[in-house]
Amino acid sequence: MNSIVSEKKFIQERLGIPYDNLSQSYLRAETPLTTLSSYQFFLQRGQVNTPVVTERLLNLNDQFVITHFTIGLKFIAAAAPTDAQHLDAPVFTYVNDNVFVGNAQNATAIYNSNLSFIIDRKEYLPEFPGRAFLRQPTTQQTAANNLKDGFDNGLYGFYPSEPTLIDGRQTLDISINFGAAATISAAAQFTSAVFEVRGYLVVNAKS
Repeated sequence: MNSIVSEKKFIQERLGIPYDNLSQSYLRAETPLTTLSSYQFFLQRGQVNTPVVTERLLNLNDQFVITHFTIGLKFIAAAAPTDAQHLDAPVFTYVNDNVFVGNAQNATAIYNSNLSFIIDRKEYLPEFPGRAFLRQPTTQQTAANNLKDGFDNGLYGFYPSEPTLIDGRQTLDISINFGAAATISAAAQFTSAVFEVRGYLVVNAKS
């Protein structure tokens, strides 16, 4: 049986969501990395006044079933990137020395941090290791070649999750915690952490 079909059937039985209401989708939140010891991600559209063009946020009346999640890194050589620059910036699963220059190399701290995810004051992930998302591809871009980083599959860098239901009205507290401040920002540079979840969207689940 197709793995997607099996997954949707399991979610239907476990969470009581009709099979036909589950659409494959994703959510994505981004946060600039500056000089702090912890950073928050906001997955709900109501929490973000001006989303980055590459973010995908959860609407108030929608639900989402998380099946996989990841944290990646993005670097842009501009203090205030344009939409076009955001759209052109790849999400890295490690700190590529040819891209992350200067203080931005300190973004490696994300892989020594931990992720906490609290849903309505209940700890879903108390302290999940950032190292779980570190992937240094066998084929890597270097200064001496024209190669791009190699990625094995569409879930490269993602970690599986027990199907977990969230919605646009809940209190979601999602943060990465370094334990100490690290200076990652620099003049004319923009480094951000990207939190992405894959799974199934349920549109207009709540009225």
